[in-house]
Amino acid sequence: MRVARPVFVRARPLVVAMAALFATCGAHAGLFEDEDARRAILDLRQLRTQDAEANSAKVKALEAQIDQLKRSMLDLNAQVEQMRGELAQQRGQGEVLLRDVSEMQRKQKDMQAAQDERLRKLEPQAVTVDGKTFKADPDEKRAYDDAMARMRAADFATGVDGLVHLLQQYPQTGYKEAAWYWQGNGYYGLRQYKESIQAFKQLVDKAPDHVRTPEAMLSIANCQTELKDMTAARKTLEQLVKQYPQTEAAQAARDRLLTMPGGTAPARNKGK
Repeated sequence: MRVARPVFVRARPLVVAMAALFATCGAHAGLFEDEDARRAILDLRQLRTQDAEANSAKVKALEAQIDQLKRSMLDLNAQVEQMRGELAQQRGQGEVLLRDVSEMQRKQKDMQAAQDERLRKLEPQAVTVDGKTFKADPDEKRAYDDAMARMRAADFATGVDGLVHLLQQYPQTGYKEAAWYWQGNGYYGLRQYKESIQAFKQLVDKAPDHVRTPEAMLSIANCQTELKDMTAARKTLEQLVKQYPQTEAAQAARDRLLTMPGGTAPARNKGK
């Protein structure tokens, strides 16, 4: 029995041709696809390049902004530090100003106190001498005090001169009664008995109610005794006892009268 061959054996040339045709078409199709892909890749690269450039520009812009911000921050910090320095300087100046003001106020107070003290020294001061109170200028008081210091030191000549000068410079001085009394004592210490009597009589004649007037009369009698004028001395002692009978000076006068030749003491009577 004859065996039939397959049909495809006969059709082989056609199959091969068709395969070749399809292969050719596939090759052309592959070429077209590669070109598109290449273009797509190029386009993509271009887009990426553009994006990269755009991003780079943005980054540069951001970096510029950051740099600007940094410079602004540095400038701001510099301004803050400058302001701190100025504030510190102002605080220092304020403290210096406060110290200056405080020092000025202290000096002003000291000056005011010194001025008040000078004015106080220039103003009349209340003085009490032998129970008499009066106003005396500072220089007036100083002159009297200096003269009395000389008298206490037994420098009678200088003391008397000071009292004489006081009475000449301040004729209405409240010290005049005391000045007359101590002037008389100073002259007595110098053994200038006539001058002593004149000074004591100033007190007796012009201030009969003064507390030291009885003592002045007793001192006058002492001067008269030193001058050997016993008649005048007796008369002065009797007058003292008569005018100021209750005083210690009157009692001393009575005792003195008893010791005088042919003398008798006047009787004690009522009086000053």
